[in-house]
Amino acid sequence: MTRKPVSKAPAQEWENEGGSVKPTVSPEELGVTRVLSETFVVGGYSYTNLADAVAQGRRMQKQGVGL
Repeated sequence: MTRKPVSKAPAQEWENEGGSVKPTVSPEELGVTRVLSETFVVGGYSYTNLADAVAQGRRMQKQGVGL
């Protein structure tokens, strides 16, 4: 018994079998922008404002809470 090698169908034939693949949309086309921001962590809480983080650190220090 001889085996025939399995031929791989071109991508066009495969897409025709079940429909074409929808083109992907880039985030920029949807109005999505990337923004990087700093985060400050004090006592398990996160702050995006340094002044708020420092104020919380001072409150904790006055209360004798270990950082």
